Amino acid sequence: MSKERVLYGRKIVPHHMMNYAEQVYDILIGEIEAGRWKVDDRLPGVINLAKELGFGTKTIQTAYDRLKEDGYLRTLGYRGTYLQSRHPRAEAAAGKIGVLVSEEQTGQPLILWYEHVILQTARRKNLVTEVKVLPDLMDFGKANQKGALFGEGVGGIISLAPFGMPVRFGDLDGSLPVVFLCPPFETCAPKVCADVRDAYYELTSRVIRHGHTQVVFSEDSFEPDPRQTVMHREGYLEAMKEYGLSVDQFVMDASRRVTNADSSSVLGHLTAMLEMDAAERPTAIIAGSLGRSMALSRVAPMRQIDIPQDVSVVSIGSDYIDGDNGPQITGMLPDFDRMVEMCLTALKQQKETGRSDFTEIHVRMHFLPGHTLRSLVETDDTISDSTPTPATNHDIQALSKTVQ
Repeated sequence: MSKERVLYGRKIVPHHMMNYAEQVYDILIGEIEAGRWKVDDRLPGVINLAKELGFGTKTIQTAYDRLKEDGYLRTLGYRGTYLQSRHPRAEAAAGKIGVLVSEEQTGQPLILWYEHVILQTARRKNLVTEVKVLPDLMDFGKANQKGALFGEGVGGIISLAPFGMPVRFGDLDGSLPVVFLCPPFETCAPKVCADVRDAYYELTSRVIRHGHTQVVFSEDSFEPDPRQTVMHREGYLEAMKEYGLSVDQFVMDASRRVTNADSSSVLGHLTAMLEMDAAERPTAIIAGSLGRSMALSRVAPMRQIDIPQDVSVVSIGSDYIDGDNGPQITGMLPDFDRMVEMCLTALKQQKETGRSDFTEIHVRMHFLPGHTLRSLVETDDTISDSTPTPATNHDIQALSKTVQ
């Protein structure tokens, strides 16, 4: 078993959207902007840092080279690498944003990606990010008290860890505004989240508009939270009802007993569906998770099943089926940039007015064309496999807007 890689308290893990060099880069920027080094201080050497983390020197050198290109670092020959500027894009930062995660979330790929997007968005606005892991002994409700966890100058917190706020910002002196960036089924507020229920409705609708009328739902009962599974299923059922198509309850029930990690279980599930009578045999499968769609796509060749010619497979999320190249899953992806922008807007609103004028905002997800959806009819630009729906065209729906 490979050792856990940790740099300044932050885990570095395999990630299909971020390589190791990019994760090192993000962590180092955070430490630079948080003041770990003063201008002209020497940073750890490339060789020593690579050895400490168990990487080749190329990984660390790539991160350092990018930091030099961005104006953070300079190299003085064999004397090493030194901090040139904490804020190369401006004389001083426009402000600080805190990012809160729980101990259980550290190292989770999705959380790392959220941290990355927050960092990139903050940099565009000349804001410094300060990431903190909630200590075991600290109450969530005290995390937004000035000086309790975050350093001086932090003007607001984007919390990736859901919890119930005991009081609103402004109700208690010395509190910081908080907005939650978390799944839609969490009850924390104010909250910005991806609309996964709408995503499955839209995904199923697109499959139907491609000409598929035998569309089944392969439910993944091993999702971390069953509330998310319910939202996926509800979106599928709503679309099927709207288009007047029948739902195969037997297939749905059987899918709950399938284990993604067991290839024989997945293959049996796929084979059973494709051996049904022609009138009932599905031509498209809406997978209840990215894990289920990947499992189905990977076992298909074992029975000479061609995806998407024999059956289309789509899901929430997207990834390469075999490594870093080749066919990619067709799916719906969160508009991460838009969600972070909405979080920053919410924090600004709270700071200016002393309150939040909404309980939650659901941001629509966008369609990512892949190679696993077959079109049975002539398509137009709205459902083309080669033209993704621009995220900028997606409206933001305030599904539960409450003025408090």
